[in-house]
Amino acid sequence: MTDPHPPEKQDLQTLESRIAGLDDIYMDDRGPARHFHGRKRIRSSFAKLRTLAREQHGGTIFLIQGAPGAGKTALLHKLAKDAREEKWNVARIHPRALYDPGQMADCLGLSYTPLTQKHWGIDLRVVTAGKTREIRGVGTPSQVLRQASEPKRGLVLLMDEAQTVAMEDEKAAMTHTLNAIHNGELGQPVILLAGGLGTTEATFGKLGISRFRQGCVVNLGRLDAKVERAVIHDWLVLDGGTTGDVTPWIDAIARETDGWPQHIVCFTQPAAQVLQLNQGRMTDPGLTYMLRRGRDGKAEYYDGRVLGISRGNRTALAQVLVERAPSTELEEEEVLALLAQVNAPDRVQAVFDMILHKGVLAWTPSGRLAIPIPSMQDWLIRMHPPERKLGAGGLGRV
Repeated sequence: MTDPHPPEKQDLQTLESRIAGLDDIYMDDRGPARHFHGRKRIRSSFAKLRTLAREQHGGTIFLIQGAPGAGKTALLHKLAKDAREEKWNVARIHPRALYDPGQMADCLGLSYTPLTQKHWGIDLRVVTAGKTREIRGVGTPSQVLRQASEPKRGLVLLMDEAQTVAMEDEKAAMTHTLNAIHNGELGQPVILLAGGLGTTEATFGKLGISRFRQGCVVNLGRLDAKVERAVIHDWLVLDGGTTGDVTPWIDAIARETDGWPQHIVCFTQPAAQVLQLNQGRMTDPGLTYMLRRGRDGKAEYYDGRVLGISRGNRTALAQVLVERAPSTELEEEEVLALLAQVNAPDRVQAVFDMILHKGVLAWTPSGRLAIPIPSMQDWLIRMHPPERKLGAGGLGRV
């Protein structure tokens, strides 16, 4: 069918009106990555951990933490896929499974019958190698895991948004289960693959996991430039259908995205949409439209990151960062001292935790803190210009 609006004659307004009449090709950015590249070191570390767990019939916890939009969920899906390809069983669990044996059995796909109210626990039916076993009076999730695991295969427990364990009440039971997994005490190869915000390691610390194995905590950051460009390329070519020289569009997008997975999606989704509309042709109006949509997505992301953080705290951070280079690292003590100038003493830790939870600051591999995206630092300074020098009185308590 002939296009009634030849791409070479489109202006931006015409293009926008045509796109408005189409179904959006928006992809869920919280599931598996549509085009996954990179993270090779992390995938290699997890592969070595799986090998060790099988050899020792043990296991541990492998934690991926980082700011919202860093690509944690996509990486979890990829690591789970890697494990399945090595014949590991993979089961997604909710924090409740760490203290409720019935919930753990349900997550593992096992049938069970609750015991009477006088006896806490479940009767468990386990099918392995085609044979059914019945186990009476299973009272803890650890017992479920011991009975359900297959030594020759191993089990990966996948838990996203792992920081939400802090919202559960059964702390003692959760601590028991987490320690049994973490210390490899189940007699079977069981690994908890957890992903969460930057506060997750500290949250696990409150549940008895004071020290992770070396290499088992990943502070997820930006993609490197080569990987970033490969992802952009796939969106333009495989989704957009273009066959021309995509280098100018890749360059234009990469200048905006800082290697941040969420930002890449903000630009590549509308890029693929406009390319599909234009039968793969790259036009100047299409480029302009894509950049506008992507910048709007970035601004929306930044607004979401500071939502709930008072303007006084945002401005205080901006003042510290205004004379520093992008990605400047800060010591934890420095940030806490800064927040102490603008908050009541009993509020400092809560504000600090919120700033990490929202991803305004994130842990770096060096154990320091930094704004994870250079353009976010620029945005914070531009939108919250320092009002005056912080002194003994600060900016007022907020």
